[in-house]
Amino acid sequence: MKSVKTLLLSANIFIVFAVAAVIGLTARRSMLNQITTSLDVYKQTLYEGYDNAVEYQVQSVIALLRSIYKKQQAGELTQREAQEEAKNYIKSLRYGNDGSGYFWIDNTDYILIAHPVLEEQEGDNRYDLEDQNGVKIIQEILKTVQESEDGGFNEFYYTKSDGATVAPKRAFSMLFEPWGWVVSTGNYTDEIESVYAEHEKQMDAQLRWQLQMSNLCVLVMIVVAVIISVIYARKFTKPLRKIRDLATRMSKCDFSQPADIKSRNEFGQTAKTLNEAQDTLKMYIHDISRLIREMADGNFEIHAEANYEGEFIKIYDSLKKIVESLSYTLSKIDDAANQVALGSEHMANISQHLAQSTMQQAGSIQDVSKHMGDIAGHAEHNSQNAANAKEFVIQSGSHIEAGVEMMGRLSEAIKDISEASSDIVKIIKNIDDISFQTNILSLNASVEAARAGEAGKGFSVVANEVRNLAEKSGSSANTTHELIENCLKAVGRGEQIAADTEKILSQIVEENKQVHKLVMDIAADSEEQAEDSGYINQQIGNISSATQANSATVQQSAASSEELSQQAAIMKELVGKFNLRKQDS
Repeated sequence: MKSVKTLLLSANIFIVFAVAAVIGLTARRSMLNQITTSLDVYKQTLYEGYDNAVEYQVQSVIALLRSIYKKQQAGELTQREAQEEAKNYIKSLRYGNDGSGYFWIDNTDYILIAHPVLEEQEGDNRYDLEDQNGVKIIQEILKTVQESEDGGFNEFYYTKSDGATVAPKRAFSMLFEPWGWVVSTGNYTDEIESVYAEHEKQMDAQLRWQLQMSNLCVLVMIVVAVIISVIYARKFTKPLRKIRDLATRMSKCDFSQPADIKSRNEFGQTAKTLNEAQDTLKMYIHDISRLIREMADGNFEIHAEANYEGEFIKIYDSLKKIVESLSYTLSKIDDAANQVALGSEHMANISQHLAQSTMQQAGSIQDVSKHMGDIAGHAEHNSQNAANAKEFVIQSGSHIEAGVEMMGRLSEAIKDISEASSDIVKIIKNIDDISFQTNILSLNASVEAARAGEAGKGFSVVANEVRNLAEKSGSSANTTHELIENCLKAVGRGEQIAADTEKILSQIVEENKQVHKLVMDIAADSEEQAEDSGYINQQIGNISSATQANSATVQQSAASSEELSQQAAIMKELVGKFNLRKQDS
């Protein structure tokens, strides 16, 4: 894991390099921008200077032509003489450091008037003269001077004075209107570019020198910054190491040495806080040690001397609870020792009385054993009688069940009679219907016989007899119907009585079952009672033996009580050595 010093150095060096890179790049870009701007300004100034120079030269020639023209107007010279003088004078003019600058003259008819280099072409019409790019040179020049009376510039390719080199040229032309002459001169731009290139070369050398100086300054700044970073990293980490050493000692519970930091910054404040924390821990440990030592010496009447705060309040509360708990426990042990002493003495007395009571109990147990033998005989006799009663109850249950079965058959027979009576009622109803229909037929026959007169008298007698018979039959059917209804009512009552009787017999059967169950339980209980009586008799014998053994044990218990009383006295003496805290009531 990297140390804080390494991290700080790394961070500072990174920041220094980043700042240096930013400053270097910014300075480089600034210098490049300045050089570029300077070159642009220089180039513009250079071209403007050349333009101004050739413009001034042409204007000077025009001024010369005006002075000669004034002589012509004054009559001192003829026009031909004035023009010839002007032509020769202009051809002899040169300018520039090397004298390479010259003038030429064309007129408005495109005729070459004067040219110090191309004298053989003087008098030629140059209307169709063009450069390698197809620019009509003279036409463009005339167009420029016609558009502006102050003249103007034109650019084209033209042959140099050596007669072989073709180069771009920038010329200024101006019209001398009295003679129709166009005076021109110019500079080859490649020569201007060579001057600019030379200046650019000088500026590039200056830029390199400035960059080298800038890089040197950045390098010096980096070195100085690294040295300062190392110094401040050491100064920064020195108190931090002291704080680390203090924290390491505190983690090992070594509170013997504080952190010696005199500064008032955050490190000094941190060290001061840690020293105070160390002193507080030492005070807490000393006070807790004193409390535990007092407790080890048996003194529980103790109180804290330190003012506990934070998590140590829980420790002090725990110590208080331990003191209170131990004091309470030892107090209870003291009370218990007193109680044990009293109880053991009381137990010894009780043991003597218990021994005497045990002997008396042994005699009483023998008497109880004798009476339990008699109870066992009676219980066996009761068990035999319960078994006989169980047999009678079983037989009675069988007879009752048979009676219930017979009552069921009787009920079914009564139901059959009731159903047969219902069928007879239906038959009687049919007979009644037949008697009614017969009566109607006899009436009809009587009516027909009456209609027949004498011939129907015999038939009328028969009809009367039939009607009488039908009436008797109907009367008998009614009487029989009444008897059957009375019989059905009697059968219904008998059926109800049989049902009630069957219900009562069923209840008797259920009650007999309950009685049977009770008798069975009594028989079983009697058998168990007989067995238990024998078992109790046996156990009483065991109790008699145990009682005699207990008598001897009680004597031993009395002796043990005496010994326990002596041990309780010793315990009370030991507890008395502790200075216990009084418990609140």
